[in-house]
Amino acid sequence: MEYDIISWADIDEAIEILAKQIEDSKIHYEVIYGLARGGLVPAVMLSHRLKIPMVLNMEEVWRLKVKNKAALIVDDISDTGETLKYFDGQKFDIATLFVREHTSKIKPRYNYKNINHDNWLLFPWETKASSK
Repeated sequence: MEYDIISWADIDEAIEILAKQIEDSKIHYEVIYGLARGGLVPAVMLSHRLKIPMVLNMEEVWRLKVKNKAALIVDDISDTGETLKYFDGQKFDIATLFVREHTSKIKPRYNYKNINHDNWLLFPWETKASSK
């Protein structure tokens, strides 16, 4: 398996770019929800950067949706889009660090980079053993 190693500097840059896209959208998000496992770290970083509370419970996100309040769903990558299709189908806004353009069925509202290869992205919070 081939790996593309993503550094903390890459993540810092990605968070800044995503934060700018979100600020420029002028959408007021009540909360950020990070998908476990890969979305948790970027969600925490965006929460701090944008000063938007992060919730760990999907029930809170649904309560806000019922009140027509906006929640942002965060993940590390939209690979095939399978994980995110549920949220996209519910009309949540989605932010991902990467989108695998040639395989993802979901196009997040916000993303850092589009990629067109099948290399495993090794994030700084992962190990090679976790990719197997």
